[in-house]
Amino acid sequence: MHDVAPNKSVAIRPLDFAMMAGGTLLLGATIAASAALAVDHGELLTRNTIRLALAWYFTALLSMMRLDRADSPAATTAGRVARWCWTWGIACFLIHVGMAFHYYHHWSHTDAFEHTRQISGLGEGIYFSYLFAMTWTADAIYWWLAPSRYAERSAWIDRLLHGFMLFMVFNGMIVFETGPIRWAGAVMFAILAIAWTLLPGRRRISAG
Repeated sequence: MHDVAPNKSVAIRPLDFAMMAGGTLLLGATIAASAALAVDHGELLTRNTIRLALAWYFTALLSMMRLDRADSPAATTAGRVARWCWTWGIACFLIHVGMAFHYYHHWSHTDAFEHTRQISGLGEGIYFSYLFAMTWTADAIYWWLAPSRYAERSAWIDRLLHGFMLFMVFNGMIVFETGPIRWAGAVMFAILAIAWTLLPGRRRISAG
């Protein structure tokens, strides 16, 4: 499988620009609104950036389910949209992590460890959060730098990757949360389950 042909790349450059500009505007509006609408803007910034990251994550997974091998190298509109959603998801998640460490943990791993222990009963769980961030970051970078190899990699890598990430998101939204976030998580997982069953393709997070 070859990389994108020059003429295809030129043809979809406006899409790349739209996804980049749209994501930037959405993130900027989220940060600006969070800072302006709350006295404790640190809490709102932390909460809203993870909400935005999860929205991108959810959209990316739905998009990935529709991809086939021709789409996965980002050689088509569907492939590029999925890659941009995946990229904006991790970008917003990393900003969320930065907000959390700045406003809640004062850039202290020890404090983050203790906070995780108080919530989950296992402080070592913070290392799974670090692994989550590093894995997602590495996967997004790989998709940009080597799209053809990314599309051709073994399906078991996708199963492990998405299985781990879904496990972390499930715990973060449903097990250790309450109220609207838990309900939103339940709805998100229900939609993903239905999409998994009904939508065609499912290349990137299927059995191959």
